Amino acid sequence: MDQLQSHLSRFRRRLRLRDGWLLAQRSLWIVCLAALLIQLLGRVWPVERLWLWTLAPLAGWLLAVLGFSLLRPLPQLRVARRVDAELDLKERLSTALAFQLFDQPSNLITLQRQDALSTAQAISPLRAFPLRWLRRPLLLAAILIAATIALAALPNPMDAVLEERAAVAQAVKEQAKQIEELEKEIANAQELTPQEREELLRQLAELSEQLWANPGDRQEALADFSRVEEALRQRIDPVADARQAALEELSEQLQSLAGKENDEIDDLSDAAEALQELVEQLAQMDAAQQESLAQTLAQMAARAAQAGDGKLAQALASLAQAARSGDAEGALAAAQAAAEAMAQAQGELAAQDALQKALAQVRQSRQAVAQAGQGEGQAAAQGPGQGQGQGGQPGGGGGTQADTLPPARRSGRADRPQGEGQAGGTGELDRQVYVPWEHRQGSGEQVVITGQDSGQGETETREQKEPLPGAPDEALVPYHEVYYNYLDAANQTMERSYIPSSLKDYVREYFSQLEP
Repeated sequence: MDQLQSHLSRFRRRLRLRDGWLLAQRSLWIVCLAALLIQLLGRVWPVERLWLWTLAPLAGWLLAVLGFSLLRPLPQLRVARRVDAELDLKERLSTALAFQLFDQPSNLITLQRQDALSTAQAISPLRAFPLRWLRRPLLLAAILIAATIALAALPNPMDAVLEERAAVAQAVKEQAKQIEELEKEIANAQELTPQEREELLRQLAELSEQLWANPGDRQEALADFSRVEEALRQRIDPVADARQAALEELSEQLQSLAGKENDEIDDLSDAAEALQELVEQLAQMDAAQQESLAQTLAQMAARAAQAGDGKLAQALASLAQAARSGDAEGALAAAQAAAEAMAQAQGELAAQDALQKALAQVRQSRQAVAQAGQGEGQAAAQGPGQGQGQGGQPGGGGGTQADTLPPARRSGRADRPQGEGQAGGTGELDRQVYVPWEHRQGSGEQVVITGQDSGQGETETREQKEPLPGAPDEALVPYHEVYYNYLDAANQTMERSYIPSSLKDYVREYFSQLEP
């Protein structure tokens, strides 16, 4: 019986090989169809490593066929029955295995075993169980394979999406590093209060964590940037730039009144000393000089009030009143109050600068992520070619004749325009801004109107009061100062925010037409 079992083991191995061979041919078209469907899916949705996903069904199919061929239970009795059935052996092998249950076999059983053994020895597994080819399943599988290869060879529109996603992921990681660098700078910033610093660091830490976890989703990254940007924007003083310009101008004027020269306009540390020197010089001034100083201080108070520094404006107004009346003690107290107000305003503006820096970095990072992965064609579509067309009409694509605004930030007082005056129109701005080349009613200068004198006119005399804080009189500001302040604000806004070039052209054209 050991010899018969040895022959059955040979038949088992051959049957396993043949079963796996047939199973592979019958199921190959299913695998090819799955690969084709994955290729089709990769043209509708962006799928990373599409070739690996296409080959994944093939790997699973090979493992399944091998597992079925090697691990499927196939006992000797079943092997014997299959061999008997396929070779029409009249159940010789299966009967010989069944007679193993008899401990004392008869002569008939011994003869049957010998017949089964001789029959098994005469069987060649290679000829008895050949590996056949199944044409129809293989033909179908070949067609599907050819379609899959052809589809993979054609350009895939999702490749551009995947490249863009990879570029966005890279940009997001780089901007996350920039945000972490910003966190270190904010942690060392002394301008912010501990509460403001802690809140800002918390927001930046959450943003960097979200960016590191972003797999390359542009919309999600932009949404994260927008949330932090909105939170920072709510903490930004909209008139901080105007306050900074006003403080620099007031500091320069105070130092000029005190007879001091300071080349660094941004340095406000000498303003307090200038106030102290003005108080000391007040006792040596005559009435005309005191009145002139009082008028200058009153104008400075009005300028501070317009910039939003009410405390500083009130201190300068008190100093103007003390200078007009010659009150040395009142002038000293007002000067100290003005110095404290300027120091407080300077501290607040320093905190605003830190917030502005954080906001600018967040906006810059958001813009970098928004532009990541975009080709040169898309960048050119948003370039200057979308400016103003012929005749100044938008959308013509003919560019613009507006001068390019310089990105640098101006500080201090702008120069007065030279040349002949221009006739200004009437409007809300004309009632608030002093245009030096146009004589306006109430400006203290003579207005000349050409025509014939009929002698029936009326003469009206009005007294001009100094524009102290809270006074109903309107404060007149030179036009060139207003123009350049707004020009600076427009420049800074276009630098810190993502604005299409076509819209920047409109802004440049607008300011070029208003330039004095």
